[in-house]
Amino acid sequence: MVYLKKDEITYMLELLDLSSELLKILSKTLNDGSIKDKYADSIRDCCTNKLDEIGYDENYELTKDGIKLNSLIDKLFIG
Repeated sequence: MVYLKKDEITYMLELLDLSSELLKILSKTLNDGSIKDKYADSIRDCCTNKLDEIGYDENYELTKDGIKLNSLIDKLFIG
């Protein structure tokens, strides 16, 4: 199980291109912040895709969103 803060979940809900299933899952986690391992990997993939799109500037430095997404990717990693 992965635990996220409410502001992290809200950020992902606003930014990521989520399937309807993942959107529903994340919306339900706003109360307790817990995400089951079986969903964490899929959400992590969405974060990685968005990082590729908007996470770097022209010098390949992390942007503000890139830093947040990178942090979420680390938190959502299931080893």
